[in-house]
Amino acid sequence: MNQENLSYFKSFVETPPLWSGQYDSLSQFVFPDIDFTSLNVKRIPPHLRLGHKIEHIFLQLIQHSEQFRLIGHNIPVRRNKISLGEIDFIIQDIENQSYIHIELTYKFYLLRKEKSALEYNLIGPNQRDSFYLKKEKIKNRQIPLLKTPEAIEALKAHGIALNEISHRVCFKSQIFIPFSDHNVALAPFNTQCIAGKYLSYKEFDSMPFASSHYYIPSKQEWLLTPHDQVPWLNFNQVLQEMTNKWSNNISTMLWVRDNKAEIGKLFLVWW
Repeated sequence: MNQENLSYFKSFVETPPLWSGQYDSLSQFVFPDIDFTSLNVKRIPPHLRLGHKIEHIFLQLIQHSEQFRLIGHNIPVRRNKISLGEIDFIIQDIENQSYIHIELTYKFYLLRKEKSALEYNLIGPNQRDSFYLKKEKIKNRQIPLLKTPEAIEALKAHGIALNEISHRVCFKSQIFIPFSDHNVALAPFNTQCIAGKYLSYKEFDSMPFASSHYYIPSKQEWLLTPHDQVPWLNFNQVLQEMTNKWSNNISTMLWVRDNKAEIGKLFLVWW
């Protein structure tokens, strides 16, 4: 297995869950320990969207696990040939033979500074999604989907009855906080999810970042821990690269290497 591919698997595993235990009736899946020295997985197709890449990673890690057995994934649920949705993953605990339905989610959230409840303030970089909406979708659509007659029949095809299944979420996240904030209250969410900071394009252009160097990762590389083996840009070069994204209201991630050679993540947002 090449090191580039391995880095995606390690980055996924090392990303913390957004919360521990239960949050608003959603219980986190406790991920099994992974022995990377014996990990031998199939190469992930290079042109997949990030979400599909993460599905491949989760799938192969479960298949590698000695604790769980994969029963099915992306199981279609249809009514009169019309799709009602898919069941992300069904796995079985090998030791106690129990079945677990897992909804897989990996999100990049920016923490807004608002007076509303914290769960409303975790939003996507382009404000097109939010933690609250995703949570409600899992609670009110994805989990209830399994109770439909069509899903019950789909589960029977795998030899499983609905009352044999418990529900879990594997909800991992990288959170970015405002650039000027140093003390952030994130409870009940996991502070270890904080992966970097964010600021607007205008703030970036007006603040003293000229001595640093930058790399613009692809969307797939957002998952990765930043490293030094990339083509770095200087401040003026990255400003030129950002012009089109800024004018088209596209937020983007940067890897930043400062004059001490320390590397971190920074989101530039258009809003």
